[in-house]
Amino acid sequence: MTVPKTSLLPLLLLPLMSSAQPPAPKNLKLLAPNTDLRFVMGNFVRALGVSCAYCHDADEFASDANPKKDVARKMIAMVRQIDASFPSSAGVFPAGYHEVDCNTCHQGNVKPVVKAPREFFNRNEWLGAPAPAVTPGVNLKVLPPGTQVHGEGSVMHDFRDALNVDCSYCHGGGKPFEADENPRKDIARKMIALVRQVNANFPGTGVYPGGMQMVTCYTCHRGATHPESVSNVRYDPPAERK
Repeated sequence: MTVPKTSLLPLLLLPLMSSAQPPAPKNLKLLAPNTDLRFVMGNFVRALGVSCAYCHDADEFASDANPKKDVARKMIAMVRQIDASFPSSAGVFPAGYHEVDCNTCHQGNVKPVVKAPREFFNRNEWLGAPAPAVTPGVNLKVLPPGTQVHGEGSVMHDFRDALNVDCSYCHGGGKPFEADENPRKDIARKMIALVRQVNANFPGTGVYPGGMQMVTCYTCHRGATHPESVSNVRYDPPAERK
C-alpha cells in the first residue's frame, strides 16, 4: 500500500490551520526537541504506507509499548550511519538535506523491494543483436572471485536493471571492461560496500551479492541514477485556496 502525498495534507497543514501550539514532545531518544514532528512523522507514514499506530500506542504516543517504535529508532540511526557515505548530505537526519532517507528504501512498503520488476534492454538488445560472449570477471576488487558478472542473472544485469543504464555508464569510453578509467566504476564499488554495510544490520543476510539480502541496489535506485529522498522529491504546484 502506498500513501499518496495528498493524504498527508491534513497532517502537514494542521499547524497552519490552528493557532494552538502542539503539545511538547515527550520521550524523544534520537530526535531533537525542536524537531517538526508533524512533518517528520508524516514522512514516515508516507514512506512505509502505514498509519501512526503502526509504531505508536494509539492511546499514548509517548509510550514505548509498541516494539516497532524501537525498530524505527534503529532505522533513524541507520540512516544517519548511511549519510556518512555522502558528503552532499548535510545535517543530522531528519534535519537538513539527505541523499537517502526512509522513503528511499521503503517507497510506500513496510518491507523494501529488492528485485527490479523489469529487465533493462539497451538499443542493441532491442534490435535483436546477439548477446556478447560471457567472459569471467577481471579486475574484481570488491566482488568475490568467480562472481558471475556477465550474462543472464548476473550481478551486472542487476545493476543495469536497478539504475536503468547500459554497461557504458560505469565502463565504456573505448576501454576494456576491466579498465578503471570511468570514475563511476569506483563509485559502484563503494555502493557495493554500502549495501553490505546496510545488510549487516539485519541478521541472516549474506555478503552481497551472495545470499539473502534485505536491500539491494534496486531498493534505493528504483530505475533512477539518483535515488529519491524527501529532500529531492518534486511536488505538484499547490492548488489555489478559495
